[in-house]
Amino acid sequence: MKKVYICSPCRGDYENNIQRAKEFSRAAVERGCIPITPHIYLTQFMDDTNPAEREAALKMGRELVLMCDELWAFGLDCPTAGMAAEIELARERGIPVLNGFKAISEIPEAEKRDEDPQDAGSVVVRVPAFRAMARCNEHMNHGPISIELDGRIIFDLAKHLKDKPGSRIEIGG
Repeated sequence: MKKVYICSPCRGDYENNIQRAKEFSRAAVERGCIPITPHIYLTQFMDDTNPAEREAALKMGRELVLMCDELWAFGLDCPTAGMAAEIELARERGIPVLNGFKAISEIPEAEKRDEDPQDAGSVVVRVPAFRAMARCNEHMNHGPISIELDGRIIFDLAKHLKDKPGSRIEIGG
């Protein structure tokens, strides 16, 4: 899995900035990445208002940047001083720096695979003939009914049931 460094503001509107960093991290996970977001967890045990602890946290963040495959900058056009240092380090070391907002607006890899037009196989459902149908149409031979569904329909049905548990799906009329 790709490791992405989440580079976003921490200081200023602290509560809101940490919440947004969590949301950016979640979006990275949804895109199949491992988010590295030190300002979410370092602030749990280090004091950002203490200059020595802040500098230590920034140093740890720079080390973590070097372990990542990409840096996603949220606020690339107007980075804070801490963000600017992380972005500069990534660029110096050849680590791709992406606009974080564009990165999270792309379709996740899992959804891209779902949209792949390649053959998704098929499912054959065999339904026994209904007795009532046989009684009404005695002159017809009512063996099992076979229905073949394209695999993509099965994926769509599964997604629908996952998104709306307990819903009822009717096919045909």
